[in-house]
Amino acid sequence: MRDVVLLITCSLDGFIAAEDGNVDWLIGEEEYDFDTFLEGVETLLMGHKTYQQVLGFGKWPYSGKETYVFTNEHMDQEDGKVTFSNDPVGTTEDLMLGTGGAIWVVGGASVISQLLNSGLINEFRITIQPVILGKGIPLFREIKKSIKLELKGTQEFGSGLVELVYASKK
Repeated sequence: MRDVVLLITCSLDGFIAAEDGNVDWLIGEEEYDFDTFLEGVETLLMGHKTYQQVLGFGKWPYSGKETYVFTNEHMDQEDGKVTFSNDPVGTTEDLMLGTGGAIWVVGGASVISQLLNSGLINEFRITIQPVILGKGIPLFREIKKSIKLELKGTQEFGSGLVELVYASKK
């Protein structure tokens, strides 16, 4: 069974983006060893807005990684390993049964909510940015039941970022 990991950054007040989807408030994560995390990831899951945002950053940064984008719209493919689907839950359940590295839930509040409500995320790596937005796109929305978590670790960075690592209690 493969791990499904939510690795995401949010503001102190729990927003993953401004109301218009803008993330220019994010500060750098130079101290965070993202490359080591990414080495253990084989598959990425994201919503179509997250996909479009990543495309806007320039060259596709996840070349060679199997990527699933959840959308009901036709979208252009950036990399040969991008698959478009409209079923986050079913796709994730199928992927979990396979072998290989971790499955990273990159984002999209809707994708996160659907996977949480189906009990499919088993590790949470939440990096808190030292900023309060006041409003925006919430990290967690439309969650249908409480989800118990177990703290696995914390890490502080000189820039003010704090990473919280939790595992879901089953």
